[in-house]
Amino acid sequence: MKTLALLLLVACGSHDSPPIENKQPERQKRVIEPPAGKVRPLPPHAIRGDGVGPYKLGATLADLLDQLPSGPRMATLDIPGVVHRSILRGEDDAILIGGEPQGRASFIAVVGGEVARTESGLHVGSTRDELVRALGAPLQEPDRARDPRVIVPSGMRGARVILDGERVAAIVVTTPEPRDRVLEGCARPAGDDKKFGICLSPAGETVSVEGDDLYVRLAETDRPLGLPMHIPGLVFAAPLRNPEGRDDLIAVARSDDGQMRTWSIVAFRLEGNRVVRSVDPTPLYQLSAANARWIGADLRDIELYLEVQSRPDAIEVGGLFTTKPGDRFRDIAVISPVPVQRHRVKVGPTEAQDAGVSDSH
Repeated sequence: MKTLALLLLVACGSHDSPPIENKQPERQKRVIEPPAGKVRPLPPHAIRGDGVGPYKLGATLADLLDQLPSGPRMATLDIPGVVHRSILRGEDDAILIGGEPQGRASFIAVVGGEVARTESGLHVGSTRDELVRALGAPLQEPDRARDPRVIVPSGMRGARVILDGERVAAIVVTTPEPRDRVLEGCARPAGDDKKFGICLSPAGETVSVEGDDLYVRLAETDRPLGLPMHIPGLVFAAPLRNPEGRDDLIAVARSDDGQMRTWSIVAFRLEGNRVVRSVDPTPLYQLSAANARWIGADLRDIELYLEVQSRPDAIEVGGLFTTKPGDRFRDIAVISPVPVQRHRVKVGPTEAQDAGVSDSH
């Protein structure tokens, strides 16, 4: 019996016990649902040469409109002979995107202080000195002249920075125009905050502005070159290189009678020892109170910031259209360019000395 019991015990012990399963409760997978609607980047946006934040130059206005919150975000600025652009308003109207109607974005303007800034920290509200430190000195192009309230920084050639006094009031990003060549010629004499240098002759002259009068003096002797030229309503004067390698003296003026604003140009050059007109007083842009009401603005709130470019046979004028009903720009748009023909005219001494624009309006 003992032998039988021992055999049974060995037989039973020869079978492995079944493994004990250590089952863990199955963990449920976490599913993250995508957010409802579109995800929009939040300010401050980056101001770059190709756009501002998610708003890119060259994108269609229709695509950019889809990125904006629903609501009336597109306006049309249409004043015959001045501006014909569609404007998208984003970021509580602090960013303005514009281009040809049903076309692509050709400019983007930042008018709010906290909505966007460059990598170097420049923003609306920065000072002129901060602008220069951030994006370089103003670009100097002999064959272009512009309103001194607008700076094109050398570090961002497609930008137009509008100044209000010593502060940045708007930053407009555009696509830089390709330059085949820049007109060369004599070196302009040095200027300062009271005068600028010009090359009416190869020897060089200086021009000082006192109210509506322009005083031309020989750079070497400071002797006056004729009598002062009176330009009623003078906005700015500047040298502009012509195809002969010398400069025209251009002057932009504005008249305002309460119902009509007119911007005009006149230009001068040196013939012999006399300063004569190379461009007669020519109206460029006219805006009426009715035009202003059509776009929901007051005529007194509309301003043009003009830029003049030398062409082989003409002078071309363009720039920016703005409305500013309060402390901030409401509208900014690139305006339609206007060509103005140069000519040489033999004039008498009296006309050469007093070549104002009062007879152009």
